[in-house]
Amino acid sequence: MKIDRHLGIISCLIDHKKTTAKELAEKFNVNIRTIMRDIDDLTLSGLPLYCVKGKNGGIYLMDSVELNKPPMSKSELMSIETSLKSRLQVLDDNPTFNAILKLNKIGETPDFEIDLSLSKGNTELRKLVLDLLSGIRNNELISFNYINSQGKESKKTTEPYRVVYKDRSWYMDAYCYSTEQFKIYKLARISNLSIVGTFSKREYRPLSYNGGEWMEKDKVPVTLLVNKLVIDKFLELLGKENIKNVDDTWYSVIYPLNDNVFGYNTLLSYGKFVKVVSPTSFINNFTKYLVEIRNLYSE
Repeated sequence: MKIDRHLGIISCLIDHKKTTAKELAEKFNVNIRTIMRDIDDLTLSGLPLYCVKGKNGGIYLMDSVELNKPPMSKSELMSIETSLKSRLQVLDDNPTFNAILKLNKIGETPDFEIDLSLSKGNTELRKLVLDLLSGIRNNELISFNYINSQGKESKKTTEPYRVVYKDRSWYMDAYCYSTEQFKIYKLARISNLSIVGTFSKREYRPLSYNGGEWMEKDKVPVTLLVNKLVIDKFLELLGKENIKNVDDTWYSVIYPLNDNVFGYNTLLSYGKFVKVVSPTSFINNFTKYLVEIRNLYSE
């Protein structure tokens, strides 16, 4: 959709200050002529964009331009404002704040809001997101410790390319030097991040977060009985088509989970309102984990 491209172009320019029509065309899988029409639309709306021709030219974002009467509808601009506010909740950066101030000239309150704000205690994740975005902008080679889904820790050296918020978690697309391929890393599993150099960007296409293939790796389908008090969480995650009503209180759900501490802790977050039905191997491993927890309090 055009509005999605407009939002993506604005977000890209907030991050990088400069881009090119070719880069945007590749990013959004459209031709350069379509991108230039988008730039014309955004410029006519009063957004502070300008183009420079030539070898070192590109599309730039200026710092201070007043909004004129927009050719885009108010609802479209309000959608952009809502998305930028969601970004600001996490990043708390000045370019996003300035963009919101300009869009506020619309003068209406959006009819929906997205709340991605981090808890006050989660300053480390906020700093990590900002550090990664800085690394992406400045082509900084980064090194960090990473704990995979099996609990194994290793040292990674990567080229960061994109930060993604998906299914209540933050991720990074990066080129891994040890595997020599693009990988998805969960930010919550990253620690001891450091800059170890710079790199020249290689050809990159955003990794797919659809279809669940990247998430389902190393996961097993676990059948659960879910209490109606928490069924809304599973409806959001899996959709109504993957949930069957058993009686007035319980629902049957097939949920992909890691057969390790990460999967067990996911189940524990639902407390007594979720029961594992199958497979037997998962039940045995999960109950062993519960015994280990109980033993912590019996010593």
